Amino acid sequence: MKKTIDKTRAASFPTDAIAQAEVVQDGWSSVGERLIVPNLSLRKFLDKILEAKEYIRKAEELKLLRAQAIENRNRHLGEIWDLTKRIRNAAKATFGDYSPELECLMNSTCQLEHSEGQEQ
Repeated sequence: MKKTIDKTRAASFPTDAIAQAEVVQDGWSSVGERLIVPNLSLRKFLDKILEAKEYIRKAEELKLLRAQAIENRNRHLGEIWDLTKRIRNAAKATFGDYSPELECLMNSTCQLEHSEGQEQ
Protein backbone atom coordinates (compact mmCIF):
# COMPACT_ATOMS: atom_id res chain seq x y z
CA MET A 1 0.00 0.00 0.00
CA LYS A 2 1.43 3.38 -1.05
CA LYS A 3 1.64 6.24 1.39
CA THR A 4 0.16 9.48 0.12
CA ILE A 5 1.70 12.77 1.10
CA ASP A 6 -0.57 15.63 2.09
CA LYS A 7 0.90 18.37 -0.09
CA THR A 8 -0.90 21.10 1.82
CA ARG A 9 1.18 20.20 4.89
CA ALA A 10 4.40 19.56 2.98
CA ALA A 11 4.61 23.13 1.64
CA SER A 12 7.26 25.29 3.24
CA PHE A 13 7.46 29.06 2.86
CA PRO A 14 8.12 32.11 5.02
CA THR A 15 5.21 33.94 6.62
CA ASP A 16 6.07 37.04 4.58
CA ALA A 17 6.23 35.20 1.23
CA ILE A 18 3.89 37.70 -0.49
CA ALA A 19 5.85 40.71 0.80
CA GLN A 20 9.10 39.15 -0.41
CA ALA A 21 7.52 38.34 -3.78
CA GLU A 22 6.39 41.96 -4.12
CA VAL A 23 9.94 43.17 -3.41
CA VAL A 24 11.18 40.85 -6.16
CA GLN A 25 8.43 42.10 -8.48
CA ASP A 26 9.44 45.73 -7.88
CA GLY A 27 13.09 44.88 -8.37
CA TRP A 28 12.39 42.94 -11.54
CA SER A 29 10.39 45.90 -12.84
CA SER A 30 13.40 48.15 -12.19
CA VAL A 31 15.90 45.75 -13.77
CA GLY A 32 13.65 45.22 -16.74
CA GLU A 33 14.37 42.91 -19.64
CA ARG A 34 17.98 42.45 -18.60
CA LEU A 35 16.74 39.77 -16.17
CA ILE A 36 15.74 36.63 -18.01
CA VAL A 37 14.08 33.86 -16.03
CA PRO A 38 13.45 30.72 -18.11
CA ASN A 39 9.74 29.95 -18.62
CA LEU A 40 8.66 32.97 -16.56
CA SER A 41 7.84 36.57 -17.35
CA LEU A 42 7.27 39.48 -15.01
CA ARG A 43 3.59 39.43 -16.05
CA LYS A 44 3.23 35.70 -15.18
CA PHE A 45 4.93 36.34 -11.83
CA LEU A 46 2.56 39.22 -11.08
CA ASP A 47 -0.41 37.02 -12.04
CA LYS A 48 0.81 34.34 -9.61
CA ILE A 49 1.09 36.93 -6.82
CA LEU A 50 -2.46 38.14 -7.50
CA GLU A 51 -3.75 34.56 -7.58
CA ALA A 52 -2.04 33.81 -4.25
CA LYS A 53 -3.55 36.95 -2.71
CA GLU A 54 -7.01 35.80 -3.77
CA TYR A 55 -6.46 32.41 -2.13
CA ILE A 56 -5.21 34.15 1.01
CA ARG A 57 -8.39 36.25 1.05
CA LYS A 58 -10.55 33.14 0.59
CA ALA A 59 -8.67 31.25 3.31
CA GLU A 60 -9.08 34.13 5.78
CA GLU A 61 -12.79 34.34 4.96
CA LEU A 62 -13.18 30.59 5.53
CA LYS A 63 -11.18 30.82 8.77
CA LEU A 64 -13.63 33.46 10.03
CA LEU A 65 -16.63 31.38 8.95
CA ARG A 66 -15.14 28.33 10.67
CA ALA A 67 -14.62 30.27 13.89
CA GLN A 68 -18.22 31.50 13.77
CA ALA A 69 -19.50 27.98 13.08
CA ILE A 70 -17.52 26.59 16.02
CA GLU A 71 -18.84 29.33 18.29
CA ASN A 72 -22.43 28.59 17.20
CA ARG A 73 -21.90 24.83 17.60
CA ASN A 74 -20.51 25.27 21.10
CA ARG A 75 -23.34 27.57 22.13
CA HIS A 76 -25.97 25.11 20.88
CA LEU A 77 -24.26 22.12 22.45
CA GLY A 78 -24.07 24.03 25.74
CA GLU A 79 -27.81 24.73 25.57
CA ILE A 80 -28.57 21.08 24.77
CA TRP A 81 -26.35 19.90 27.64
CA ASP A 82 -28.06 22.29 30.08
CA LEU A 83 -31.48 21.00 29.00
CA THR A 84 -30.31 17.38 29.26
CA LYS A 85 -29.13 17.94 32.83
CA ARG A 86 -32.38 19.75 33.67
CA ILE A 87 -34.50 16.85 32.40
CA ARG A 88 -32.40 14.29 34.26
CA ASN A 89 -32.61 16.34 37.48
CA ALA A 90 -36.39 16.61 37.10
CA ALA A 91 -36.62 12.82 36.66
CA LYS A 92 -34.41 12.31 39.71
CA ALA A 93 -36.65 14.63 41.79
CA THR A 94 -39.84 13.04 40.45
CA PHE A 95 -38.95 9.33 40.47
CA GLY A 96 -35.99 9.03 42.85
CA ASP A 97 -32.27 8.37 42.64
CA TYR A 98 -32.45 4.68 41.79
CA SER A 99 -35.68 4.53 39.81
CA PRO A 100 -36.07 2.66 36.51
CA GLU A 101 -37.45 5.90 35.03
CA LEU A 102 -34.22 7.76 35.84
CA GLU A 103 -32.22 4.81 34.55
CA CYS A 104 -34.01 5.22 31.20
CA LEU A 105 -32.79 8.80 31.01
CA MET A 106 -29.22 7.87 31.97
CA ASN A 107 -28.58 4.89 29.66
CA SER A 108 -29.43 4.03 26.09
CA THR A 109 -30.98 0.72 27.07
CA CYS A 110 -34.36 1.24 28.67
CA GLN A 111 -36.52 -1.67 29.77
CA LEU A 112 -39.37 0.44 31.15
CA GLU A 113 -42.87 -0.55 30.00
CA HIS A 114 -45.02 2.39 28.87
CA SER A 115 -48.54 2.35 30.28
CA GLU A 116 -51.41 3.38 28.03
CA GLY A 117 -52.31 7.06 28.07
CA GLN A 118 -48.78 8.02 29.11
CA GLU A 119 -46.85 10.52 26.95
CA GLN A 120 -43.87 9.15 25.05
